Amino acid sequence: MGRTVLPFTQELYREEESWKSFRRALRREDRELFDELFAAARYHTAACTCSGRAVPFEAILMSILIEERRASRELSRRVEELERRLAAAGAGEREGCPGER
Repeated sequence: MGRTVLPFTQELYREEESWKSFRRALRREDRELFDELFAAARYHTAACTCSGRAVPFEAILMSILIEERRASRELSRRVEELERRLAAAGAGEREGCPGER
């Protein structure tokens, strides 16, 4: 008989549990960040289940990286939008100012 494979959700909770002492050593604000990282991994449980990785933590890390990349991309998009608005507002002010030619 082959070995029994735990459902990925259980693997994820087991992995998170194994980091408990590390988490306790973190500052309070860093604990919140740590918890958010594992929450990101839980968001991708279905994909992790399909990954078939021998080491479940690899799929967990990839899930975390995907969410971090998503956040980075969104922040970049927002910065670009703000820069466009500022440039448009600056151009509008220059056009309306007499004597600046």
